[in-house]
Amino acid sequence: MSRTLVNATACALACAALLAACDKTKTPAPTTAASTPASAGDTPKPQQSAEAAPAQPAAAIKQVRVLHVAKQGEEGLGSLKTLEGKYRWDGVDYLQQGVLAGRLKALVGEQYDTLLKNLQTVGPLEPQGELFYVLGNRQHQGGEEMAAVVIDPVRNGLRVWLLSEGKQTMFTDVDGAEISWPSAVETTFRNIAVPQ
Repeated sequence: MSRTLVNATACALACAALLAACDKTKTPAPTTAASTPASAGDTPKPQQSAEAAPAQPAAAIKQVRVLHVAKQGEEGLGSLKTLEGKYRWDGVDYLQQGVLAGRLKALVGEQYDTLLKNLQTVGPLEPQGELFYVLGNRQHQGGEEMAAVVIDPVRNGLRVWLLSEGKQTMFTDVDGAEISWPSAVETTFRNIAVPQ
């Protein structure tokens, strides 16, 4: 076989392999040691089997940052201190009315209704250190449809986690370091394998 024919064959095989690798809808043809020319003394490398392929990483968590700029005279999140220990159903539903509701609507946008549904079964507004938080799930759908809202009154900021339809989104409305997750939220993340 002439050198030109060998080079043309090698080039055609390399192009076919590249096209197969780019087209994820088709399974590439298996390669063999004979598909590429080898010089004397080269030892063929073992092929990696499908079983030995590394596991695909878990679906990425979408990160959304919508910075809140306080307006003069605007009520801050520190005003929620009076609601400490109260459920959203005790008097005023603070997730649907008042300063927290307004801030949540601005932060999560069109997912606000999903957030409310995912906080149907929810604990009270709990303190941890300087933070407050609520954690809950959609009725009868714990582990599938869940949410957490963490409030940092000192920084006047929010951090929200939303798990819906198998997708996770984390929202924040402050710049700089992330607001810490309270221990109860971290425990939930560990139980359903959420990367932090």
